[in-house]
Amino acid sequence: MTDGAAGDGTPAGEVLIRSGVILTGRALFKGWAITTTLWLVGLYIVLAATSQGFLLDLALMVLMYGSGIALATGVPLAWMLGYLLRPIRNQWVHVAAFFLVPTLGFWALGSLLGFGWSIGALGLWATVGLAAALGRIAVWKDVAVR
Repeated sequence: MTDGAAGDGTPAGEVLIRSGVILTGRALFKGWAITTTLWLVGLYIVLAATSQGFLLDLALMVLMYGSGIALATGVPLAWMLGYLLRPIRNQWVHVAAFFLVPTLGFWALGSLLGFGWSIGALGLWATVGLAAALGRIAVWKDVAVR
């Protein structure tokens, strides 16, 4: 087998369609599942510590609403970030982006919805970014680097 004209290791006559860091479907699902689980557990702990009981009802509410929010916002955001970061091969940049973009994005959205621009609110939304960054670290070996 000979290398292609570009010397990129592809067989002669074949064209490498995508290059960079590719977030596969398996990696996207695994990262979403880990991120969502971490975020929902953390959210439940915070809400349970400040609630007046009804812990089972609270758990069901967090699971139902949190999973929906994570599915509706997390999957498109992860796919878009993965696509935009594809040319960058340094995966630590990916982890940093998976922390910063959700944190600042949800902080801005929450602030526009009336939660305020406080540092405390930023800390609350940083839990989303932390869960996303840990989810991205979890799929580090599952991505294709070309």
